[in-house]
Amino acid sequence: MGTRNADRANKAVNEAKASEPVDIFAKLKQELLNLDPVAFAEHYLNLDGEPFRLNGSGYKPFSDIYRYIGIKALEPDAKPLILVKGRQVGGTTLASVLELYFTCCGSFGNGNKPPIRIIHAFPFAGGAENYSKEKLNPLINSSIPSDVKDNKGQFKTYIQSMLDATSDNNNSLGFKQFRGGNFIRIDSTSLDGGRLRGGTADVIFYDECQDITGEAIGNTVEMLKQANHGRIPGGVQVYFGTPKKKGSDFHRMWNVSSQQYYYLGCEKCKEHFPLYTPDSDEWKTIWIRGHIVKCPKCNFEQNKLEAAERGKWISSQDINDPKVRFVGFHINQFYMPKIKREDIDAEMPENHPTNTERKFKNEVLGEFYHGDATPITAEEIIELCGDRERKCRSRISTGDEEMVVLGIDYGARSDLEQLANPNKRDKAGQSYTTAVIMSVKGPHLFSIDLAFKFQRSDPESKKGIIDNLMRQYSVNLCVGDIGFSQDFSHIMHTVYGDKYLVSRAMAKLNNKVSFNKESYPKEISFERDYFIGEMFELLKKGQIRFPLGDYDRISWLINHCVSMELKPTTSKYGDPTIHYVKGSTPNDGFMALLNAYIAYKYLVTRGFNDKNPHLIEQNFKQKEKPLAVTGYIKRRM
Repeated sequence: MGTRNADRANKAVNEAKASEPVDIFAKLKQELLNLDPVAFAEHYLNLDGEPFRLNGSGYKPFSDIYRYIGIKALEPDAKPLILVKGRQVGGTTLASVLELYFTCCGSFGNGNKPPIRIIHAFPFAGGAENYSKEKLNPLINSSIPSDVKDNKGQFKTYIQSMLDATSDNNNSLGFKQFRGGNFIRIDSTSLDGGRLRGGTADVIFYDECQDITGEAIGNTVEMLKQANHGRIPGGVQVYFGTPKKKGSDFHRMWNVSSQQYYYLGCEKCKEHFPLYTPDSDEWKTIWIRGHIVKCPKCNFEQNKLEAAERGKWISSQDINDPKVRFVGFHINQFYMPKIKREDIDAEMPENHPTNTERKFKNEVLGEFYHGDATPITAEEIIELCGDRERKCRSRISTGDEEMVVLGIDYGARSDLEQLANPNKRDKAGQSYTTAVIMSVKGPHLFSIDLAFKFQRSDPESKKGIIDNLMRQYSVNLCVGDIGFSQDFSHIMHTVYGDKYLVSRAMAKLNNKVSFNKESYPKEISFERDYFIGEMFELLKKGQIRFPLGDYDRISWLINHCVSMELKPTTSKYGDPTIHYVKGSTPNDGFMALLNAYIAYKYLVTRGFNDKNPHLIEQNFKQKEKPLAVTGYIKRRM
């Protein structure tokens, strides 16, 4: 009996010893995998309900960039990286995955290496909040399960288990603290980087860099002077965004980069060839159809996704040249595995009902545009129209003797609905409601006092907000578009009489504008392109002033103003005509500003009856303002 028990004990010991190396090697393998950001992401993360995948299936151009930032950019002699990309190619996803890799892979804040401190910087405050809700939090909450339970007894995901749970402040929309002192801070640069200055970081991801001012970059990059990881000094700097106009700060950064483009690998001749060459249409003869490409060197036809897996990045400029200050990668929609040649053809301006040449170059090709497609840029508005010290006003009293107008652009959705369904707008063509309050400072000189997006879209909420605005800002006239507000406008006109009018944009109109006082509600019809043109002329002359002292509150409006694009056409008589079309980003705020301007024009022309309004414009501060209310109906209590 004793011998039998001894045999069993020896067998158990031997089995334990035999299994020990397996555990050691499994642990070692996982530690090695954690050194590779792609392997880490594929092991721990899920995206849109599916396991995150970059290996194979044509994603090699992207996995190379992931590895460069996650490994090479950490070296002491690494240069900053700039990624110029088309829209919807996963740039923000790249940043969020790498941020979680840095903070959760176990290589930092482990006793051997200091913690890693990451800043994810957006040009506008809204972008930072949206990023946390739409990108980072879903990745954190959908990672693989861990063996750690929360206070409700539910198993946390792996990334959730890595969060520092010592304080509720360690997991907010703007800040994520992880074990070992690693953290991610999500914020906006503001106009000059003021929101971020004063801290210390090791890594900065500049998201939507095309909209971040050079001043803000110059001020915030100082946070990396004492970085513990990456370039000494300088840390890890990643600049990425979708290009706009040539000559911008983003364009100048790209010009002093290595400008690397991805070349496909031919299955037959083993040579490499570019799928896309900048400022060239050669891609049309290379990308034949669907996912089939033809090697220009041997004419062999092959699958684009397989050719991408055989491909490599090739620099246009020598990275060792002292004049080359950035490692530059260019990636556009051509390299997205799911996109076929026919999808690109459908986006071309000649085949698409609204796409302009500029939008196609920026959004699809990822190229900077040279030309006059944009009536005005954000940089020009800041320079020409910005009051850097002035802030939004909380109220305007009747004793201020100012003409005050309120413009509203009604949309089908609210700002909260936009956040909850970020992709719905493009599919349904819906927008959200915006408002702009503007006071008149002199003849054709205006001051924007408030601009905001409605948080709710139900009639009661909208009416309550408008009631408060009319009262707090002593509004002389409110004009809202009739598009999504037919029934609501009836209510508002009943309450406010001629102090609330509606507008309707027309393609063509005799005398450019008309006023129908017989309709209910009373309606202003105006020629759309003509009045938009007037607005841009005012902006170019600096006659519409923006309160840049509240940049985070007003930046979205600037972005909406620069969304508009020029689209020249030819009439049936051969005459050239310029049309203004909405670009790839929302323009609702600009249309609200336009309605405020329409309200001003109505007032100074006495309902578009006075053909020479200059006297009225000059005297409006001497209480000679034209009366807007001709049939005021007292508000019901």
